Amino acid sequence: MTPASRPKRPHGLGTYVLLIVVIAIIGGVGGAAQGLIGDRGGVLGLVMTAAIMSITMAVAVVGCVWWWRGIDEAAREAHKWAWWWGGSGGVLIGAIVLLTLTFSEDAATPVEVGVSAPDLIAGGMFAILLFQLAGYSIAWAAWWLRHR
Repeated sequence: MTPASRPKRPHGLGTYVLLIVVIAIIGGVGGAAQGLIGDRGGVLGLVMTAAIMSITMAVAVVGCVWWWRGIDEAAREAHKWAWWWGGSGGVLIGAIVLLTLTFSEDAATPVEVGVSAPDLIAGGMFAILLFQLAGYSIAWAAWWLRHR
């Protein structure tokens, strides 16, 4: 059997962990660069922040595409199913929680809490992301338990 005709072995857990570590390091470097370079005011700071974030995200997406191409069909289906059902369910639950907290009569105003509007927007985005990831994780585990 020639090397070209051998079936490609899918990525395993070690490859996944290595990819997560490498992307976390790249994110840390991007965050540090943004903190050092992108903190300038005005248009230059905005452009530098957008450039640094774009480069960091592009590298992360390239890593994810490489990983995706190296997993088997069952793993792909598990991730697609989990993202659709778990991620969508997480957004739904997160939106209900955030909207309920926002529109309740006891909701604190930004002035009372001491935060700015950008802080509230970033906090809401982060909260929705956490709900999405929690839903995805639960759905992914459920998919694998049903298909073992």
